[in-house]
Amino acid sequence: MASFTLEEIKKASGGKILYGDNLQVIAGVSTDSRSISQGELFIPLVGETFDGHAFLDQAIAKGASAVLVSEPEKRPADESVPVILVKNTKLALERIAEWHRKRFSIPVVAITGSNGKTTTKDMITSILRSKYKVCATPFNFNNEIGLSKTILHIEETTDICVTEMGMRGFGQIAELCSIAHPTIGVITNVGTSHIGLLGSRENIGKAKKELIDALPAEGTAVLNQDDALVKQMGDAYAGKVIGYGIHGKYPVHASAIEYTEAGTEFVCHCFDEAFKVKLPLFGEHNVYDALAAIATARILGVSAARIAKALDAFQTEGSRQRIMKINGITVVDDSYNANPLSMEMALRAAMQLRGNKRFLILGDMGELGDNAAKYHYELGEKAGQMGFDGLIALGTLSRNTADGAEDAGVSIVNRVMSCEDAASAIAKLATSDDVVLIKGSHAMHMDQIPEIWKGTLNTNGNQ
Repeated sequence: MASFTLEEIKKASGGKILYGDNLQVIAGVSTDSRSISQGELFIPLVGETFDGHAFLDQAIAKGASAVLVSEPEKRPADESVPVILVKNTKLALERIAEWHRKRFSIPVVAITGSNGKTTTKDMITSILRSKYKVCATPFNFNNEIGLSKTILHIEETTDICVTEMGMRGFGQIAELCSIAHPTIGVITNVGTSHIGLLGSRENIGKAKKELIDALPAEGTAVLNQDDALVKQMGDAYAGKVIGYGIHGKYPVHASAIEYTEAGTEFVCHCFDEAFKVKLPLFGEHNVYDALAAIATARILGVSAARIAKALDAFQTEGSRQRIMKINGITVVDDSYNANPLSMEMALRAAMQLRGNKRFLILGDMGELGDNAAKYHYELGEKAGQMGFDGLIALGTLSRNTADGAEDAGVSIVNRVMSCEDAASAIAKLATSDDVVLIKGSHAMHMDQIPEIWKGTLNTNGNQ
Protein backbone atom coordinates (compact mmCIF):
# COMPACT_ATOMS: atom_id res chain seq x y z
CA MET A 1 0.00 0.00 0.00
CA ALA A 2 1.15 3.54 -0.73
CA SER A 3 2.92 5.53 1.98
CA PHE A 4 3.12 9.31 2.24
CA THR A 5 4.32 12.11 4.44
CA LEU A 6 1.69 14.45 5.81
CA GLU A 7 3.07 17.21 3.60
CA GLU A 8 2.67 14.96 0.54
CA ILE A 9 -0.97 14.29 1.45
CA LYS A 10 -1.53 18.02 1.84
CA LYS A 11 0.07 18.74 -1.52
CA ALA A 12 -1.68 15.89 -3.39
CA SER A 13 -5.14 16.64 -1.98
CA GLY A 14 -4.87 20.42 -2.19
CA GLY A 15 -5.82 20.55 1.48
CA LYS A 16 -4.86 22.53 4.55
CA ILE A 17 -3.43 21.07 7.76
CA LEU A 18 -5.70 22.17 10.61
CA TYR A 19 -3.45 20.79 13.34
CA GLY A 20 -0.93 18.06 14.06
CA ASP A 21 1.87 18.64 11.56
CA ASN A 22 4.52 16.53 13.26
CA LEU A 23 3.61 13.18 11.62
CA GLN A 24 6.44 11.71 9.55
CA VAL A 25 4.89 8.77 7.65
CA ILE A 26 1.35 7.72 6.68
CA ALA A 27 1.31 4.00 5.95
CA GLY A 28 -1.55 3.72 3.48
CA VAL A 29 -5.03 5.09 2.78
CA SER A 30 -8.43 3.75 3.85
CA THR A 31 -12.05 4.79 3.40
CA ASP A 32 -13.47 2.12 5.72
CA SER A 33 -13.20 2.66 9.48
CA ARG A 34 -14.07 -0.99 10.09
CA SER A 35 -11.02 -2.39 8.32
CA ILE A 36 -8.50 0.41 8.68
CA SER A 37 -4.94 -0.65 9.52
CA GLN A 38 -2.48 0.91 11.93
CA GLY A 39 -0.89 4.06 10.55
CA GLU A 40 -3.27 4.63 7.62
CA LEU A 41 -4.90 7.88 6.55
CA PHE A 42 -8.69 7.78 6.95
CA ILE A 43 -10.72 9.48 4.21
CA PRO A 44 -14.43 9.80 5.17
CA LEU A 45 -16.55 9.55 2.04
CA VAL A 46 -19.93 11.26 1.87
CA GLY A 47 -23.01 10.08 -0.03
CA GLU A 48 -26.73 10.69 -0.18
CA THR A 49 -27.45 8.33 2.71
CA PHE A 50 -24.15 8.23 4.63
CA ASP A 51 -21.39 10.46 5.97
CA GLY A 52 -18.06 8.91 6.85
CA HIS A 53 -17.27 11.84 9.15
CA ALA A 54 -19.42 10.07 11.76
CA PHE A 55 -16.69 7.43 12.04
CA LEU A 56 -13.63 9.64 12.48
CA ASP A 57 -13.12 8.72 16.12
CA GLN A 58 -13.74 5.02 15.40
CA ALA A 59 -11.04 5.15 12.71
CA ILE A 60 -8.61 6.84 15.10
CA ALA A 61 -9.33 4.28 17.82
CA LYS A 62 -8.46 1.53 15.32
CA GLY A 63 -5.13 3.10 14.41
CA ALA A 64 -5.66 5.89 11.86
CA SER A 65 -2.60 8.14 11.86
CA ALA A 66 -4.36 11.09 10.19
CA VAL A 67 -7.78 12.02 8.82
CA LEU A 68 -9.25 14.21 6.11
CA VAL A 69 -12.37 16.33 6.68
CA SER A 70 -14.45 18.43 4.28
CA GLU A 71 -15.75 20.83 6.95
CA PRO A 72 -13.79 22.25 9.92
CA GLU A 73 -16.60 21.55 12.40
CA LYS A 74 -16.60 17.84 11.47
CA ARG A 75 -13.18 17.29 13.02
CA PRO A 76 -12.80 14.32 15.41
CA ALA A 77 -13.20 14.70 19.15
CA ASP A 78 -9.81 13.06 19.57
CA GLU A 79 -7.23 15.72 18.66
CA SER A 80 -4.24 13.41 18.97
CA VAL A 81 -3.88 12.88 15.22
CA PRO A 82 -3.40 15.36 12.36
CA VAL A 83 -6.45 16.65 10.49
CA ILE A 84 -6.34 17.94 6.89
CA LEU A 85 -9.20 20.05 5.55
CA VAL A 86 -10.19 19.50 1.88
CA LYS A 87 -13.08 20.74 -0.23
CA ASN A 88 -14.33 17.26 -1.18
CA THR A 89 -13.08 14.00 0.33
CA LYS A 90 -13.85 11.84 -2.76
CA LEU A 91 -11.99 14.21 -5.05
CA ALA A 92 -9.15 14.31 -2.53
CA LEU A 93 -8.96 10.49 -2.68
CA GLU A 94 -8.75 10.67 -6.47
CA ARG A 95 -6.03 13.30 -6.47
CA ILE A 96 -3.98 11.41 -3.86
CA ALA A 97 -4.25 8.29 -6.05
CA GLU A 98 -3.20 10.26 -9.13
CA TRP A 99 -0.25 11.74 -7.24
CA HIS A 100 0.80 8.21 -6.28
CA ARG A 101 0.36 6.96 -9.88
CA LYS A 102 2.78 9.62 -11.11
CA ARG A 103 5.49 8.21 -8.86
CA PHE A 104 5.80 5.24 -11.24
CA SER A 105 6.61 4.84 -14.91
CA ILE A 106 5.07 1.37 -15.16
CA PRO A 107 2.51 0.39 -17.83
CA VAL A 108 -1.11 0.87 -16.77
CA VAL A 109 -3.69 -1.12 -18.71
CA ALA A 110 -7.29 0.16 -18.73
CA ILE A 111 -10.22 -1.90 -19.98
CA THR A 112 -13.73 -0.70 -20.75
CA GLY A 113 -16.68 -1.81 -22.88
CA SER A 114 -20.35 -2.59 -22.60
CA ASN A 115 -19.73 -6.32 -22.09
CA GLY A 116 -16.80 -8.50 -21.15
CA LYS A 117 -14.62 -5.88 -19.46
CA THR A 118 -14.36 -7.71 -16.13
CA THR A 119 -13.63 -11.07 -17.76
CA THR A 120 -11.11 -9.43 -20.09
CA LYS A 121 -9.48 -7.67 -17.13
CA ASP A 122 -9.28 -10.95 -15.23
CA MET A 123 -7.80 -12.76 -18.25
CA ILE A 124 -5.18 -10.05 -18.76
CA THR A 125 -4.30 -10.15 -15.08
CA SER A 126 -4.01 -13.94 -15.01
CA ILE A 127 -1.74 -14.00 -18.05
CA LEU A 128 0.49 -11.14 -16.88
CA ARG A 129 0.89 -12.70 -13.42
CA SER A 130 2.59 -15.66 -15.07
CA LYS A 131 5.57 -13.36 -15.63
CA TYR A 132 5.14 -10.09 -13.68
CA LYS A 133 4.04 -8.68 -10.35
CA VAL A 134 0.65 -7.18 -11.14
CA CYS A 135 -1.64 -4.81 -9.26
CA ALA A 136 -5.22 -5.17 -10.54
CA THR A 137 -8.78 -3.99 -9.94
CA PRO A 138 -10.50 -6.55 -7.67
CA PHE A 139 -13.86 -7.91 -8.81
CA ASN A 140 -15.58 -5.11 -10.82
CA PHE A 141 -14.65 -2.18 -8.55
CA ASN A 142 -14.47 0.10 -11.56
CA ASN A 143 -15.73 3.49 -10.36
CA GLU A 144 -13.68 6.45 -9.08
CA ILE A 145 -13.37 5.02 -5.57
CA GLY A 146 -12.50 1.47 -6.64
CA LEU A 147 -10.02 2.67 -9.23
CA SER A 148 -8.34 5.04 -6.76
CA LYS A 149 -7.91 2.20 -4.28
CA THR A 150 -6.41 0.01 -7.01
CA ILE A 151 -3.87 2.69 -7.94
CA LEU A 152 -2.97 3.17 -4.28
CA HIS A 153 -1.92 -0.50 -4.13
CA ILE A 154 0.91 0.05 -6.61
CA GLU A 155 4.19 -0.70 -4.85
CA GLU A 156 7.87 -0.29 -5.68
CA THR A 157 7.95 -3.92 -6.84
CA THR A 158 4.84 -3.64 -9.06
CA ASP A 159 5.59 -4.22 -12.75
CA ILE A 160 2.17 -3.52 -14.29
CA CYS A 161 -1.19 -2.19 -13.10
CA VAL A 162 -4.41 -3.47 -14.69
CA THR A 163 -7.58 -1.42 -14.22
CA GLU A 164 -11.21 -1.75 -15.19
CA MET A 165 -13.21 1.38 -16.04
CA GLY A 166 -16.99 1.54 -15.86
CA MET A 167 -19.18 4.46 -16.80
CA ARG A 168 -22.75 5.71 -16.56
CA GLY A 169 -22.38 8.96 -18.52
CA PHE A 170 -20.15 11.34 -20.40
CA GLY A 171 -16.96 12.45 -18.67
CA GLN A 172 -16.72 9.53 -16.24
CA ILE A 173 -14.10 7.52 -18.11
CA ALA A 174 -12.16 10.75 -18.70
CA GLU A 175 -12.21 11.28 -14.92
CA LEU A 176 -10.97 7.75 -14.31
CA CYS A 177 -8.19 8.26 -16.84
CA SER A 178 -7.14 11.45 -15.03
CA ILE A 179 -6.45 9.24 -12.01
CA ALA A 180 -4.83 6.22 -13.67
CA HIS A 181 -3.07 7.80 -16.66
CA PRO A 182 -3.31 4.55 -18.70
CA THR A 183 -0.71 3.66 -21.30
CA ILE A 184 -2.69 0.80 -22.90
CA GLY A 185 -6.43 1.07 -23.55
CA VAL A 186 -8.63 -1.93 -24.34
CA ILE A 187 -12.21 -1.52 -25.58
CA THR A 188 -14.26 -4.71 -25.88
CA ASN A 189 -17.47 -3.52 -27.56
CA VAL A 190 -20.28 -0.95 -27.55
CA GLY A 191 -23.67 -2.33 -26.58
CA THR A 192 -26.89 -0.94 -25.14
CA SER A 193 -26.14 -1.06 -21.41
CA HIS A 194 -26.82 2.42 -19.96
CA ILE A 195 -28.73 3.39 -23.11
CA GLY A 196 -31.45 4.73 -20.83
CA LEU A 197 -28.94 7.32 -19.63
CA LEU A 198 -27.09 8.11 -22.86
CA GLY A 199 -29.83 7.63 -25.45
CA SER A 200 -28.02 5.73 -28.23
CA ARG A 201 -25.18 3.31 -28.98
CA GLU A 202 -23.37 6.16 -30.71
CA ASN A 203 -23.39 8.17 -27.48
CA ILE A 204 -22.24 5.14 -25.51
CA GLY A 205 -19.40 4.79 -28.02
CA LYS A 206 -18.42 8.43 -27.51
CA ALA A 207 -18.31 7.90 -23.75
CA LYS A 208 -16.15 4.78 -24.13
CA LYS A 209 -13.84 6.58 -26.56
CA GLU A 210 -12.75 8.88 -23.72
CA LEU A 211 -10.29 6.11 -22.84
CA ILE A 212 -8.59 6.29 -26.24
CA ASP A 213 -8.61 10.10 -26.14
CA ALA A 214 -6.73 9.93 -22.84
CA LEU A 215 -3.93 7.64 -24.05
CA PRO A 216 -0.52 9.19 -24.70
CA ALA A 217 0.88 9.32 -28.22
CA GLU A 218 3.35 6.59 -27.28
CA GLY A 219 0.56 4.38 -25.92
CA THR A 220 -1.39 1.51 -27.48
CA ALA A 221 -5.10 1.06 -28.22
CA VAL A 222 -6.39 -2.54 -28.37
CA LEU A 223 -9.69 -2.42 -30.27
CA ASN A 224 -12.33 -4.95 -31.34
CA GLN A 225 -12.42 -4.66 -35.13
CA ASP A 226 -15.69 -6.58 -35.45
CA ASP A 227 -17.52 -3.75 -33.66
CA ALA A 228 -17.81 -0.81 -36.06
CA LEU A 229 -18.14 1.77 -33.28
CA VAL A 230 -15.01 0.46 -31.56
CA LYS A 231 -13.03 0.10 -34.79
CA GLN A 232 -13.45 3.76 -35.71
CA MET A 233 -12.08 4.86 -32.33
CA GLY A 234 -8.58 4.22 -33.63
CA ASP A 235 -8.93 6.44 -36.68
CA ALA A 236 -7.78 9.66 -35.01
CA TYR A 237 -5.45 8.13 -32.42
CA ALA A 238 -1.80 9.08 -32.88
CA GLY A 239 -0.42 6.03 -31.09
CA LYS A 240 -0.31 2.35 -31.99
CA VAL A 241 -3.59 0.54 -32.71
CA ILE A 242 -3.81 -3.24 -32.38
CA GLY A 243 -6.97 -4.74 -33.85
CA TYR A 244 -8.48 -8.06 -32.82
CA GLY A 245 -11.55 -10.07 -33.76
CA ILE A 246 -12.98 -13.17 -35.37
CA HIS A 247 -14.42 -12.08 -38.70
CA GLY A 248 -11.26 -10.78 -40.35
CA LYS A 249 -7.52 -11.42 -40.55
CA TYR A 250 -6.64 -8.75 -38.03
CA PRO A 251 -3.24 -8.61 -36.26
CA VAL A 252 -4.83 -10.76 -33.54
CA HIS A 253 -7.63 -13.09 -34.63
CA ALA A 254 -9.11 -16.53 -34.03
CA SER A 255 -9.80 -19.41 -36.40
CA ALA A 256 -10.96 -23.03 -36.10
CA ILE A 257 -13.22 -22.26 -33.10
CA GLU A 258 -14.73 -25.35 -31.46
CA TYR A 259 -17.16 -25.48 -28.50
CA THR A 260 -17.59 -28.33 -26.00
CA GLU A 261 -18.95 -28.71 -22.47
CA ALA A 262 -15.36 -28.37 -21.29
CA GLY A 263 -15.03 -24.96 -22.93
CA THR A 264 -13.72 -23.49 -26.16
CA GLU A 265 -10.73 -24.25 -28.34
CA PHE A 266 -9.38 -22.08 -31.13
CA VAL A 267 -6.23 -21.19 -33.02
CA CYS A 268 -4.98 -17.72 -32.16
CA HIS A 269 -3.10 -15.84 -34.86
CA CYS A 270 -1.13 -13.19 -33.00
CA PHE A 271 1.25 -10.97 -34.95
CA ASP A 272 3.94 -13.34 -36.22
CA GLU A 273 2.78 -16.72 -34.89
CA ALA A 274 -0.19 -19.02 -34.42
CA PHE A 275 -0.90 -21.19 -31.38
CA LYS A 276 -3.75 -23.24 -29.96
CA VAL A 277 -5.78 -21.91 -27.04
CA LYS A 278 -7.96 -23.97 -24.71
CA LEU A 279 -10.35 -21.85 -22.68
CA PRO A 280 -12.51 -23.31 -19.85
CA LEU A 281 -15.40 -21.07 -20.93
CA PHE A 282 -17.75 -21.40 -23.86
CA GLY A 283 -19.23 -18.91 -26.26
CA GLU A 284 -17.97 -16.58 -28.95
CA HIS A 285 -17.96 -13.61 -26.56
CA ASN A 286 -15.30 -15.29 -24.44
CA VAL A 287 -13.16 -15.80 -27.54
CA TYR A 288 -13.27 -12.04 -28.04
CA ASP A 289 -12.26 -11.45 -24.41
CA ALA A 290 -9.38 -13.90 -24.76
CA LEU A 291 -8.16 -12.23 -27.97
CA ALA A 292 -8.09 -8.84 -26.26
CA ALA A 293 -6.15 -10.36 -23.38
CA ILE A 294 -3.71 -12.12 -25.71
CA ALA A 295 -3.04 -8.93 -27.67
CA THR A 296 -2.37 -6.99 -24.46
CA ALA A 297 -0.12 -9.68 -23.01
CA ARG A 298 1.95 -9.97 -26.19
CA ILE A 299 2.40 -6.19 -26.28
CA LEU A 300 3.77 -6.47 -22.75
CA GLY A 301 6.21 -9.25 -23.61
CA VAL A 302 4.46 -12.44 -22.52
CA SER A 303 5.20 -15.47 -24.69
CA ALA A 304 2.56 -17.51 -26.51
CA ALA A 305 3.37 -20.53 -24.34
CA ARG A 306 2.73 -18.61 -21.11
CA ILE A 307 -0.46 -17.14 -22.54
CA ALA A 308 -1.85 -20.53 -23.56
CA LYS A 309 -1.03 -22.06 -20.17
CA ALA A 310 -2.63 -19.18 -18.23
CA LEU A 311 -5.85 -19.25 -20.29
CA ASP A 312 -6.13 -23.02 -19.96
CA ALA A 313 -6.21 -22.58 -16.16
CA PHE A 314 -8.37 -19.43 -16.14
CA GLN A 315 -11.27 -19.21 -13.69
CA THR A 316 -13.98 -16.54 -13.59
CA GLU A 317 -15.12 -14.77 -10.42
CA GLY A 318 -18.65 -14.92 -9.05
CA SER A 319 -21.54 -16.17 -11.18
CA ARG A 320 -19.90 -15.48 -14.52
CA GLN A 321 -20.75 -18.50 -16.61
CA ARG A 322 -20.52 -21.26 -14.03
CA ILE A 323 -21.29 -24.61 -15.61
CA MET A 324 -22.66 -27.35 -13.39
CA LYS A 325 -24.70 -30.54 -13.53
CA ILE A 326 -28.04 -30.78 -11.73
CA ASN A 327 -29.78 -34.13 -11.99
CA GLY A 328 -27.95 -34.87 -15.26
CA ILE A 329 -28.87 -31.47 -16.71
CA THR A 330 -26.17 -29.06 -17.94
CA VAL A 331 -26.86 -25.77 -16.16
CA VAL A 332 -25.13 -22.54 -17.16
CA ASP A 333 -25.34 -19.94 -14.38
CA ASP A 334 -24.48 -16.66 -16.09
CA SER A 335 -26.54 -14.58 -13.69
CA TYR A 336 -23.95 -11.98 -12.76
CA ASN A 337 -25.43 -9.28 -14.98
CA ALA A 338 -27.34 -8.74 -18.21
CA ASN A 339 -28.04 -6.31 -21.03
CA PRO A 340 -29.34 -6.95 -24.57
CA LEU A 341 -25.91 -7.64 -26.08
CA SER A 342 -24.68 -9.94 -23.30
CA MET A 343 -28.04 -11.75 -23.34
CA GLU A 344 -27.75 -12.44 -27.05
CA MET A 345 -24.17 -13.65 -26.62
CA ALA A 346 -25.25 -15.98 -23.80
CA LEU A 347 -28.13 -17.38 -25.87
CA ARG A 348 -25.80 -18.11 -28.77
CA ALA A 349 -23.33 -19.75 -26.40
CA ALA A 350 -26.05 -21.96 -24.88
CA MET A 351 -27.06 -23.12 -28.35
CA GLN A 352 -23.49 -24.30 -28.90
CA LEU A 353 -23.74 -26.83 -26.06
CA ARG A 354 -24.84 -30.35 -26.82
CA GLY A 355 -28.16 -31.34 -25.31
CA ASN A 356 -31.56 -32.86 -25.99
CA LYS A 357 -33.60 -29.75 -25.26
CA ARG A 358 -32.56 -26.21 -24.34
CA PHE A 359 -34.39 -24.07 -21.81
CA LEU A 360 -33.94 -20.49 -20.66
CA ILE A 361 -34.53 -18.79 -17.32
CA LEU A 362 -34.25 -15.10 -18.18
CA GLY A 363 -34.72 -12.18 -15.79
CA ASP A 364 -35.21 -8.45 -16.11
CA MET A 365 -32.48 -6.25 -17.60
CA GLY A 366 -31.95 -2.86 -15.96
CA GLU A 367 -31.07 0.66 -17.15
CA LEU A 368 -32.70 0.40 -20.58
CA GLY A 369 -34.84 3.52 -20.27
CA ASP A 370 -38.03 4.07 -22.25
CA ASN A 371 -37.24 1.23 -24.66
CA ALA A 372 -36.96 -1.44 -21.94
CA ALA A 373 -40.13 -3.25 -23.03
CA LYS A 374 -38.94 -3.27 -26.66
CA TYR A 375 -35.52 -4.74 -25.78
CA HIS A 376 -37.09 -7.45 -23.64
CA TYR A 377 -39.59 -8.36 -26.36
CA GLU A 378 -36.79 -8.58 -28.96
CA LEU A 379 -34.85 -10.88 -26.63
CA GLY A 380 -37.81 -13.26 -26.54
CA GLU A 381 -38.04 -13.13 -30.33
CA LYS A 382 -34.36 -14.07 -30.60
CA ALA A 383 -34.89 -17.02 -28.27
CA GLY A 384 -37.60 -18.29 -30.60
CA GLN A 385 -35.58 -17.66 -33.74
CA MET A 386 -32.62 -19.58 -32.29
CA GLY A 387 -34.83 -22.57 -31.52
CA PHE A 388 -34.99 -22.76 -27.72
CA ASP A 389 -37.52 -25.28 -26.43
CA GLY A 390 -38.80 -23.31 -23.46
CA LEU A 391 -38.54 -20.06 -21.50
CA ILE A 392 -39.14 -19.13 -17.88
CA ALA A 393 -39.43 -15.34 -17.68
CA LEU A 394 -38.65 -13.92 -14.24
CA GLY A 395 -39.79 -10.41 -13.36
CA THR A 396 -42.08 -7.65 -14.54
CA LEU A 397 -40.09 -6.53 -17.59
CA SER A 398 -39.46 -10.13 -18.61
CA ARG A 399 -43.16 -10.56 -19.29
CA ASN A 400 -42.30 -8.77 -22.52
CA THR A 401 -39.59 -11.38 -23.14
CA ALA A 402 -42.26 -14.05 -22.71
CA ASP A 403 -44.52 -12.27 -25.20
CA GLY A 404 -41.74 -12.10 -27.79
CA ALA A 405 -40.88 -15.76 -27.30
CA GLU A 406 -44.49 -16.86 -27.74
CA ASP A 407 -44.87 -14.77 -30.88
CA ALA A 408 -41.67 -16.33 -32.25
CA GLY A 409 -42.93 -19.87 -31.71
CA VAL A 410 -41.46 -21.00 -28.37
CA SER A 411 -43.90 -23.69 -27.29
CA ILE A 412 -43.32 -23.60 -23.52
CA VAL A 413 -43.36 -20.19 -21.82
CA ASN A 414 -43.81 -19.58 -18.09
CA ARG A 415 -44.07 -16.19 -16.36
CA VAL A 416 -42.89 -16.10 -12.73
CA MET A 417 -42.10 -13.42 -10.16
CA SER A 418 -39.65 -15.20 -7.81
CA CYS A 419 -36.52 -17.30 -7.96
CA GLU A 420 -38.37 -20.00 -6.04
CA ASP A 421 -41.08 -20.19 -8.70
CA ALA A 422 -38.44 -20.23 -11.45
CA ALA A 423 -36.64 -23.14 -9.79
CA SER A 424 -39.88 -25.03 -9.33
CA ALA A 425 -40.85 -24.50 -12.96
CA ILE A 426 -37.53 -25.64 -14.42
CA ALA A 427 -37.45 -28.70 -12.15
CA LYS A 428 -40.70 -29.82 -13.82
CA LEU A 429 -39.51 -29.08 -17.37
CA ALA A 430 -35.89 -30.12 -17.75
CA THR A 431 -34.71 -33.72 -17.77
CA SER A 432 -31.36 -35.46 -18.03
CA ASP A 433 -29.11 -34.31 -20.93
CA ASP A 434 -31.01 -31.03 -21.36
CA VAL A 435 -29.31 -27.60 -21.24
CA VAL A 436 -30.53 -24.69 -19.08
CA LEU A 437 -29.22 -21.11 -19.20
CA ILE A 438 -29.87 -18.77 -16.25
CA LYS A 439 -29.28 -15.08 -16.90
CA GLY A 440 -30.57 -11.71 -15.69
CA SER A 441 -29.46 -8.49 -14.07
CA HIS A 442 -27.62 -8.81 -10.77
CA ALA A 443 -30.54 -7.17 -8.94
CA MET A 444 -32.70 -10.20 -9.79
CA HIS A 445 -30.49 -12.44 -7.54
CA MET A 446 -30.82 -15.31 -9.99
CA ASP A 447 -27.64 -16.93 -8.69
CA GLN A 448 -29.94 -18.40 -6.01
CA ILE A 449 -31.85 -20.50 -8.52
CA PRO A 450 -29.42 -23.46 -8.82
CA GLU A 451 -29.34 -24.00 -5.04
CA ILE A 452 -33.12 -23.63 -4.75
CA TRP A 453 -33.47 -26.09 -7.63
CA LYS A 454 -31.20 -28.60 -5.91
CA GLY A 455 -33.25 -28.20 -2.74
CA THR A 456 -36.40 -28.95 -4.71
CA LEU A 457 -34.86 -32.17 -5.98
CA ASN A 458 -33.77 -33.20 -2.47
CA THR A 459 -37.25 -32.52 -1.09
CA ASN A 460 -38.85 -34.59 -3.81
CA GLY A 461 -36.29 -37.38 -3.50
CA ASN A 462 -35.17 -37.02 -7.09
CA GLN A 463 -31.43 -36.44 -6.48
